[in-house]
Amino acid sequence: MFSNHSANHVTTEHPPLYSHRKPLGRPKSKLFRHCTKVGLSAGIVSGMILSTLSSVSPTYAANDEQAFTGSALDRAVSAFSSGSSPESSVTSNTAQKLHYTQVEGGHYYTVALRSDGSVWKWGRNLLGELGISDTVRYRHTFSPVRIPQLSTVTAISTSGEGYSLAVQADGTVWQWGAGRAPSQVSGITNAKRVTAGPFTSAALLQDGTVQSWQTPPQKLPNTMNEDAEKKPTLHRISGLKNVVQTTLSGYDGYALKKDGSVWTWKDADEDGGLPSKAKPIKGLTNITFITSKGGPLMALDSKGRVWRLDVQGKRVPYHHELKVKTLDASSNYVLLVTTKGEVYSFGNTVTGKQGKINQLSDITNVSAGYYHSLALSSNGTVWGWGGDKYQEAGAPATSPGGMVYIPVQAKLGTDIYVNGKLLQSIYPAVETSETLQLPIKTIALALGATFEVHTADGLISHYTLKYNDRIIAIKPNELQYTVSTLNKLDPQEEQVIELREPIGNYSGATTAPYDMLQGLGLNVTWDRSAAKVTIDEVN
Repeated sequence: MFSNHSANHVTTEHPPLYSHRKPLGRPKSKLFRHCTKVGLSAGIVSGMILSTLSSVSPTYAANDEQAFTGSALDRAVSAFSSGSSPESSVTSNTAQKLHYTQVEGGHYYTVALRSDGSVWKWGRNLLGELGISDTVRYRHTFSPVRIPQLSTVTAISTSGEGYSLAVQADGTVWQWGAGRAPSQVSGITNAKRVTAGPFTSAALLQDGTVQSWQTPPQKLPNTMNEDAEKKPTLHRISGLKNVVQTTLSGYDGYALKKDGSVWTWKDADEDGGLPSKAKPIKGLTNITFITSKGGPLMALDSKGRVWRLDVQGKRVPYHHELKVKTLDASSNYVLLVTTKGEVYSFGNTVTGKQGKINQLSDITNVSAGYYHSLALSSNGTVWGWGGDKYQEAGAPATSPGGMVYIPVQAKLGTDIYVNGKLLQSIYPAVETSETLQLPIKTIALALGATFEVHTADGLISHYTLKYNDRIIAIKPNELQYTVSTLNKLDPQEEQVIELREPIGNYSGATTAPYDMLQGLGLNVTWDRSAAKVTIDEVN
């Protein structure tokens, strides 16, 4: 996906118009028919989107810290690790201070919550799944991109179909994705957790009650969709109090109460309808965790045993040979985490293999995406495996057919600060095996610099970056750039400075090695373990 380009490689992608999920039942309502029409339109529109393709030398773990300061001529050169397996990865103590605390897998994408309250996404963005813009689309990214406007987030959830939710520390709920940038869900100010679903979504309030609303439909690019933008109608679920967790499967909602009982209700499948009153599910007692995403309800009891509800609503034991501490399930398969921190996968798994995932240990949580699986370790690192067509596992595919069979470690999203201010970019900073590449046009705009692409005979001949009295010139595929001054009173000899990696292209954005900016006379530092780049003027 990352390339040193003399010309861009462009493709037209035609994603499937229909999901391969098992049917949830077909509600015969205006809402369902409307959502179906919108979904089909989105598939057709996405098939017309052009995206830039390239390849990246994968690196899966940040094993050391590098900070470069001073002039471009004096900077130290250090080799970075080119990759590691989950078993051999070593992360510095500093990196442990900033880590992921929650991860959710969707349909070709991943959303993760970081310990500083920021939210990051990677994977597909053809239908605006990432939520970085109402209009900008690009094919995919394995390098995490920060979701704008969100801070002090305490919990996240995703529907799997591109729609995502977050709770901030002040109790407000925010929505994004499915073609829209973040916006606040009106009317909720005291939420504790959220559950995003393909048809309906729910918020668990701090008083233990639950409110639900209809999930907005896909928003098409460059359109004003009234249904997508209208204020949601909130419904309080009758019969629920002292709730500690919720989960959704289609229009069926489930709630776990503090006393270990599980309750269920059915949301309205059309405009103006009301949810049914919640009622208890018989046979489920002393339950500590529930999950259901398009499939049957699964429940974990206080003894570490997992139960699955059959079509008659009766509980059926599920792999009681394992003592489980948490789990997650999609409509096709189940992930179990044992009290020892081991992960097991059963059903129509993302790799086709059943049983223990041998490469994982010390795992605290998991998420069952439709084509890929995710695990969160106790030190806050995220591991992904399975389908990786859109790099949703967190790294370029390691096997033919866009697959990752041995879990790879996802990157920790890198923040960019320009003159002390956080830069919100729709394109991510990209860590490669050699350096860190930055979206140079976005950086130039924040600095007040000028970045230009020069062509000859239809091909890119060189790039120039002007800032104050300095100008950088660099050619495609070259490991050096030149710096000259525009100051007529104090002319300086042109300098040629070496680079470890050429200028490149990622997800349609021109990128440049971060230390190239030092040629403009700036202080540029990459603190790898803190996942932070600072670009400041020299005082």
